[in-house]
Amino acid sequence: MLYAMHSLLTIFVCSICATVTVPAAEDGWQEPQDVAFVSRLDGTEQRFVVLRPRHYHPAQTHDVLIMLHGHGSDRWQFIRQARPECSESRRFAKLAGMICVSPDYRGTTSWMGPAAEADLIQLIDELHQGQKIGRILLVGGSMGGTAALAFAAQHPQLIDGVVSLNGTANMLEYEQFQDAIQASYGGTKDTHRDVYRTRSAELFAANLTMPVAATTGGQDTLVPPDSVLRLLQHLQKGGSDVLSIHRPEGGHDTNAADTRAALDFVWRIVQQRTAAATEPPLVTRPQSLKVVCLGDSVTGIYYHTGGQRAWPELLNIALARALPGCDVTVINAGISGNTVADGLARLERDVLVHQPQIVTINFGLNDLARVGMEQFQQGLLELVQRIRAAGATPVLCTPNAVIDTAGRPEQKLQQFCNAIRDAARQQQAAFCDIQQAGLALRSRAPRTWRLSMSDAIHPNLAGHRLLAETVCRRLTGLPVSLADVRPQTGLPRTLHVLSTDGRLQILVMQPLATPLQHALHELGLTHRCDVTVWPTEIEEQGQVRPRTLPELEADAQRMVRTMKPDLVLLTFPDRPPQLEDEQIIHSLSWIMNWSLDFGRSSWDCLVVHPQLLSDSVQDNPWNRLLRQLVQAQDLQLLDRTDTEQTSPEDLLTEKLRPLLLR
Repeated sequence: MLYAMHSLLTIFVCSICATVTVPAAEDGWQEPQDVAFVSRLDGTEQRFVVLRPRHYHPAQTHDVLIMLHGHGSDRWQFIRQARPECSESRRFAKLAGMICVSPDYRGTTSWMGPAAEADLIQLIDELHQGQKIGRILLVGGSMGGTAALAFAAQHPQLIDGVVSLNGTANMLEYEQFQDAIQASYGGTKDTHRDVYRTRSAELFAANLTMPVAATTGGQDTLVPPDSVLRLLQHLQKGGSDVLSIHRPEGGHDTNAADTRAALDFVWRIVQQRTAAATEPPLVTRPQSLKVVCLGDSVTGIYYHTGGQRAWPELLNIALARALPGCDVTVINAGISGNTVADGLARLERDVLVHQPQIVTINFGLNDLARVGMEQFQQGLLELVQRIRAAGATPVLCTPNAVIDTAGRPEQKLQQFCNAIRDAARQQQAAFCDIQQAGLALRSRAPRTWRLSMSDAIHPNLAGHRLLAETVCRRLTGLPVSLADVRPQTGLPRTLHVLSTDGRLQILVMQPLATPLQHALHELGLTHRCDVTVWPTEIEEQGQVRPRTLPELEADAQRMVRTMKPDLVLLTFPDRPPQLEDEQIIHSLSWIMNWSLDFGRSSWDCLVVHPQLLSDSVQDNPWNRLLRQLVQAQDLQLLDRTDTEQTSPEDLLTEKLRPLLLR
């Protein structure tokens, strides 16, 4: 539907690039943060500014407003300027509790060239790391308005709503700033026609499935309005949610009221779509709630989440947050290798005996590999019927999204997910689409999703947060963030051995051997410990070289579970190896996986960041990746901060002291 606002008001014309600033931090905001990141496209350092609400907390889900500056300006324009387009965007975001993100997107004359596009895709991905991101809106003025339309038309899966202020929708016909645009696009309209074409939103109108609002001025000679008006009319004919604010006497700016109207329109439609897609809650503020989670190894507690907890334990946290004052109990009834038939066989013993109000059912990953579709469907129906007969509410859940493999091809997994949907419809049972939540994250933030997987089918702790958040929202109807749930600390097996006068069996990677011996001596524990060194170097043809990550992975598989030590101390190389990104993530994850017991932890595993063994702290992608993967595995990480200047030996001693001496 087209919503149009016309006026004959004469609007003062000023450039989108004008520089009028306001204080760095306005009321209701934290101090803006100027953030550097390394572009995965070409390794260059790029920057963006993030502005968070004053009461921001990672335990909440936050929507995001990405703000794209105009020609000749930079990332600070929408953060600091008092001009209406900027100040009203900040005001809107503050009222909506949004995070504001303002990237340089490759400089002052970007026009969303290929490098800027790649950087924004990466930035959206990385926004999902360490915080729970909800919906993403895109706003820009002039060049930024053009870029907002172009990016949304090429990547509709990344954007929930777009506002273009005085932009163009056809770069093939646009004639201003050609020298700058050619530099950004890599050539002219003749030599690089496809680059100009893909940045012409008018030619990809069918992709603009999100609500769109645009402001235009009839007297705008800097960025003429014709292409945007044609685009909006085309969208209107297709029944899209569109707001056109056209000022026939207006020039190249947007006043406060029109900026506010455009943003409010898009946000209202986005919220309506969210509400329409949200199913009624299954529970509303009960005094007590007991949930049993029936499933396979993804539900149970195994190596892929550090051997201490899984998504049911996280669901307990999520439900307590969503239902304050409610006495919440979540029982984990997941067992590795189980199928629906196994769940039926132990339903009474592991589930119904607890007299739960809710039972989540999460099978399929083993069934698709070993069980026929008919048997699977029949088993689901019987589970639903028996749980209902016991007075509980069954919730049929799809399996999590997986990495496509021959053993569990995604196409076949989708068939089993469809069978679960069909069973829910046939039985009029509650349904929770865990798979779709994973697919949505993979579509919007593919690297973030990949880093949430411990192996091809099992999520790590980061992935289990998503599962718990998804189930919690289905049960309560409320969005909950578990982004602040950090790895558990402590060395229970180690302390038990030391407290019972046993000898502590330690397996330590080679670079840590000397610092560990120093620490044990300083702590008076040398005589209590048997230390086995895990070699990380190998001699070949008279030369010593570091073992590769795949070799360390093979060592972990061969040694650790056979040895069954009390404590494993891991570390990693201090610089990235010359391997493909996927191989690096795979090997790092499996070094940790193989260093853990298969099921619940019967020994401790501790990771020491290579920077602790260094004399300085460097913030680079490699060091951040190591931290992210260790924390995602739910393992404790000993690290060096930029204020800790002591030697590796003394620093490791101080880090181990509270863990070993109680």
